[in-house]
Amino acid sequence: LAQAILALVSGAAVGRRRLVGAMPLHWPKKFNWYSFAVYRFKFYDVIWRASAYTITGCCIYLSVTVVQTWNQSVHRTWQHYARKERERAELMDLIRQARDSGQLPPSKVHGFE
Repeated sequence: LAQAILALVSGAAVGRRRLVGAMPLHWPKKFNWYSFAVYRFKFYDVIWRASAYTITGCCIYLSVTVVQTWNQSVHRTWQHYARKERERAELMDLIRQARDSGQLPPSKVHGFE
């Protein structure tokens, strides 16, 4: 019985060794690490270039957006100012016409324009 168990154990061990020996890993020995490093750095260069172009494009886009927003804000402010000045001039003209026709008393403020 002990010999049968020993034969099974040693056979299994031999079989295991044969299984390991039958499938050796040759790729690490045949693998060209220099080629792998070159391709890896080429890949990193592509990723870096794409990132640089993306960031540059985003900066240009945001700069253009800021300038356009600023111009719209200045234009809106100018329109508001021009409308107020036009309405003020119209009101002053109406007041001047009313004073000239005698509907309003003369102004207490003199020399103000």
